[in-house]
Amino acid sequence: MRGYVALLMAGVVFEAGCYNYETLGRTHLSPSSYVAITLTEAGSEELAHYLGPSVHTVRGRFLSASERGLAISVSSVETRRGAILGWNGETVIVPSEFVWSLEARHTAVSKTVLLAGASLAGFVAAYAAFGPGASGSSVAGGSLGPNPH
Repeated sequence: MRGYVALLMAGVVFEAGCYNYETLGRTHLSPSSYVAITLTEAGSEELAHYLGPSVHTVRGRFLSASERGLAISVSSVETRRGAILGWNGETVIVPSEFVWSLEARHTAVSKTVLLAGASLAGFVAAYAAFGPGASGSSVAGGSLGPNPH
Protein backbone atom coordinates (compact mmCIF):
# COMPACT_ATOMS: atom_id res chain seq x y z
CA MET A 1 0.00 0.00 0.00
CA ARG A 2 2.86 2.38 0.78
CA GLY A 3 4.21 1.85 -2.73
CA TYR A 4 0.90 2.97 -4.22
CA VAL A 5 0.83 6.11 -2.09
CA ALA A 6 4.46 6.93 -2.97
CA LEU A 7 3.72 6.41 -6.66
CA LEU A 8 0.65 8.63 -6.48
CA MET A 9 2.59 11.39 -4.69
CA ALA A 10 5.41 11.21 -7.26
CA GLY A 11 2.87 11.51 -10.06
CA VAL A 12 1.30 14.58 -8.48
CA VAL A 13 4.70 16.25 -8.07
CA PHE A 14 5.71 15.53 -11.69
CA GLU A 15 2.38 16.71 -13.06
CA ALA A 16 2.77 20.04 -11.28
CA GLY A 17 5.24 21.00 -14.01
CA CYS A 18 2.90 20.32 -16.95
CA TYR A 19 2.01 23.86 -17.93
CA ASN A 20 2.14 26.09 -20.99
CA TYR A 21 2.24 29.87 -21.08
CA GLU A 22 -0.15 31.50 -23.53
CA THR A 23 -0.08 35.14 -24.60
CA LEU A 24 -2.84 37.07 -22.93
CA GLY A 25 -4.46 40.46 -23.40
CA ARG A 26 -4.77 42.76 -20.43
CA THR A 27 -8.57 42.58 -20.64
CA HIS A 28 -8.52 38.80 -20.11
CA LEU A 29 -6.77 38.91 -16.74
CA SER A 30 -8.56 37.42 -13.78
CA PRO A 31 -7.49 37.81 -10.14
CA SER A 32 -5.22 35.07 -8.77
CA SER A 33 -4.33 33.74 -12.24
CA TYR A 34 -0.66 32.83 -12.55
CA VAL A 35 1.08 35.14 -15.03
CA ALA A 36 4.50 35.79 -16.53
CA ILE A 37 5.33 39.38 -17.43
CA THR A 38 8.26 39.96 -19.77
CA LEU A 39 9.70 43.42 -19.17
CA THR A 40 10.94 45.94 -21.70
CA GLU A 41 14.58 47.00 -21.54
CA ALA A 42 13.52 50.31 -19.92
CA GLY A 43 11.28 48.42 -17.49
CA SER A 44 14.13 46.17 -16.43
CA GLU A 45 16.29 49.20 -15.70
CA GLU A 46 13.55 51.21 -13.93
CA LEU A 47 12.42 48.31 -11.73
CA ALA A 48 15.96 47.15 -10.85
CA HIS A 49 15.74 48.71 -7.37
CA TYR A 50 12.59 46.59 -6.66
CA LEU A 51 13.30 43.38 -8.57
CA GLY A 52 17.08 43.25 -8.86
CA PRO A 53 19.46 43.89 -11.76
CA SER A 54 18.80 42.57 -15.28
CA VAL A 55 15.38 41.07 -14.54
CA HIS A 56 13.71 39.90 -17.75
CA THR A 57 10.57 38.07 -16.56
CA VAL A 58 8.40 38.41 -13.46
CA ARG A 59 6.20 35.44 -12.49
CA GLY A 60 3.46 35.36 -9.91
CA ARG A 61 -0.22 35.72 -9.11
CA PHE A 62 -2.09 38.61 -10.70
CA LEU A 63 -3.78 40.71 -7.99
CA SER A 64 -5.27 43.74 -9.75
CA ALA A 65 -4.87 46.33 -12.48
CA SER A 66 -4.99 50.07 -11.94
CA GLU A 67 -3.82 53.23 -13.66
CA ARG A 68 -0.44 52.69 -11.93
CA GLY A 69 0.00 49.25 -13.56
CA LEU A 70 -0.39 45.54 -12.79
CA ALA A 71 -0.13 44.43 -9.17
CA ILE A 72 1.59 41.03 -8.95
CA SER A 73 2.30 38.78 -5.96
CA VAL A 74 5.76 37.76 -7.17
CA SER A 75 6.81 34.11 -6.83
CA SER A 76 9.99 34.31 -8.96
CA VAL A 77 11.96 36.50 -11.33
CA GLU A 78 14.20 35.44 -14.20
CA THR A 79 17.26 37.44 -15.18
CA ARG A 80 18.47 38.03 -18.73
CA ARG A 81 21.16 35.38 -18.12
CA GLY A 82 18.51 32.78 -17.24
CA ALA A 83 18.94 32.67 -13.46
CA ILE A 84 15.64 32.11 -11.64
CA LEU A 85 15.36 33.73 -8.22
CA GLY A 86 12.55 32.78 -5.85
CA TRP A 87 10.39 35.32 -4.07
CA ASN A 88 7.92 34.95 -1.20
CA GLY A 89 4.85 36.61 -2.69
CA GLU A 90 5.81 40.25 -2.21
CA THR A 91 3.55 42.62 -4.11
CA VAL A 92 5.14 44.59 -6.96
CA ILE A 93 3.37 47.00 -9.28
CA VAL A 94 4.62 46.78 -12.86
CA PRO A 95 3.67 49.91 -14.84
CA SER A 96 1.94 49.09 -18.14
CA GLU A 97 4.56 50.88 -20.24
CA PHE A 98 7.18 48.41 -18.94
CA VAL A 99 5.27 45.30 -20.06
CA TRP A 100 6.70 43.75 -23.24
CA SER A 101 4.42 40.70 -23.11
CA LEU A 102 1.91 39.16 -20.75
CA GLU A 103 1.31 35.41 -20.57
CA ALA A 104 -0.98 33.27 -18.44
CA ARG A 105 -0.14 29.76 -17.26
CA HIS A 106 -2.54 26.99 -18.29
CA THR A 107 -2.48 23.25 -17.75
CA ALA A 108 -0.94 21.43 -20.72
CA VAL A 109 -3.33 18.52 -21.25
CA SER A 110 -1.12 16.72 -23.77
CA LYS A 111 1.94 16.87 -21.49
CA THR A 112 -0.11 15.70 -18.52
CA VAL A 113 -1.54 12.73 -20.45
CA LEU A 114 1.93 11.83 -21.75
CA LEU A 115 3.45 11.97 -18.26
CA ALA A 116 0.60 9.97 -16.74
CA GLY A 117 0.96 7.31 -19.47
CA ALA A 118 4.72 7.09 -18.95
CA SER A 119 4.21 6.82 -15.17
CA LEU A 120 1.68 4.03 -15.61
CA ALA A 121 3.95 2.17 -18.04
CA GLY A 122 6.83 2.46 -15.56
CA PHE A 123 4.67 1.13 -12.75
CA VAL A 124 3.51 -1.82 -14.88
CA ALA A 125 7.11 -2.59 -15.91
CA ALA A 126 8.30 -2.45 -12.28
CA TYR A 127 5.43 -4.69 -11.17
CA ALA A 128 6.22 -7.19 -13.95
CA ALA A 129 9.91 -7.19 -13.02
CA PHE A 130 9.61 -7.41 -9.24
CA GLY A 131 6.15 -8.83 -8.58
CA PRO A 132 3.73 -7.74 -5.89
CA GLY A 133 6.45 -7.41 -3.22
CA ALA A 134 6.29 -8.79 0.32
CA SER A 135 3.13 -10.65 1.18
CA GLY A 136 3.35 -9.86 4.87
CA SER A 137 2.75 -13.47 5.99
CA SER A 138 4.92 -15.15 8.60
CA VAL A 139 8.52 -14.57 9.60
CA ALA A 140 11.30 -17.08 8.93
CA GLY A 141 10.98 -20.09 11.23
CA GLY A 142 7.25 -20.42 10.69
CA SER A 143 5.93 -19.82 14.20
CA LEU A 144 4.68 -16.49 15.47
CA GLY A 145 4.18 -17.66 19.06
CA PRO A 146 6.69 -17.88 21.91
CA ASN A 147 9.61 -20.28 21.60
CA PRO A 148 8.91 -23.38 23.71
CA HIS A 149 12.59 -23.95 24.57
